[in-house]
Amino acid sequence: MSVAAPRSGRLEAIARPRSVFQRNLNLVRELSITQFKLKYTGSALGYVWSLVKPAMLFGIMYLVFSVLLKAAGTGPGSKHFPVQLLLGIVIWTFFAEATSSAVNAIAGAGDLIRKAYFPRWILVVASTTSATLTFAINTVLVIVVTLALGQLDLTWRSLLAPLFYVELVVLILGLSLLLSALFVFFRDLGHIWEIVSLVLFYGSAVVFPFSRIPRQALRDIDGLNPIAQIIQDLRHALVDPGIPSMGALVDPAHPALGSMGLAGPLIALPILIALAIFAIGFGVFHWLTPKFAESL
Repeated sequence: MSVAAPRSGRLEAIARPRSVFQRNLNLVRELSITQFKLKYTGSALGYVWSLVKPAMLFGIMYLVFSVLLKAAGTGPGSKHFPVQLLLGIVIWTFFAEATSSAVNAIAGAGDLIRKAYFPRWILVVASTTSATLTFAINTVLVIVVTLALGQLDLTWRSLLAPLFYVELVVLILGLSLLLSALFVFFRDLGHIWEIVSLVLFYGSAVVFPFSRIPRQALRDIDGLNPIAQIIQDLRHALVDPGIPSMGALVDPAHPALGSMGLAGPLIALPILIALAIFAIGFGVFHWLTPKFAESL
């Protein structure tokens, strides 16, 4: 018995973290699925709205910016502009939906927070995961349709695309943690973020090629925007190698690096900014978590 007891204690110590991780993972999954279902409860089209909304936005933006305003132009970044536009809208829709829903992730769950103990970050991750389900559906549809039309150029450059998607998720999680924590104490933040999101939409070259920005200085400044960098590099990696990567656009002194899909010195900054936002969001959320219950 004296030998079996320590072994049993060691097994329990090993199993306990696994059970906690599994419990948290199950909670994230259940909350994500529930939020995804509630989003379309009572609507006539149901889950079809996850496809209809970006499709309608694409149609409106294509008509206004491509047909009426000729935003695509005739430069090296204008090839397959409808696919570029669709890809940008799908990415932006994911970013906007995930961050806007995360703003109220903590404040909207006050009763749950006061009655039950669980890691509060689960609410934010579940909100982001719910938006990820819609994003996954839209991304698969874009790939299937554009491949069928022959307007995707999948080569070795495309292997970089998953890295840009990871960067996007890291950025969204960082902003979601930061916004959800601060919104508990500063309710005006919701209105402020709506305005900031609108500025980001037009400042991220979603509806026009990034190469259409007229001056190099403006490109260098806007190139610090992680959303603009992710959209531009995904267009370069998936749509057409003739579309300049962000490295080639903001750092013309390194055209070889840009043509290879790699980055010059300036292009590392938006990636570092995305990582910094995640670190700040995580730190602020962890710092404010003990004060949530008393403020809700």
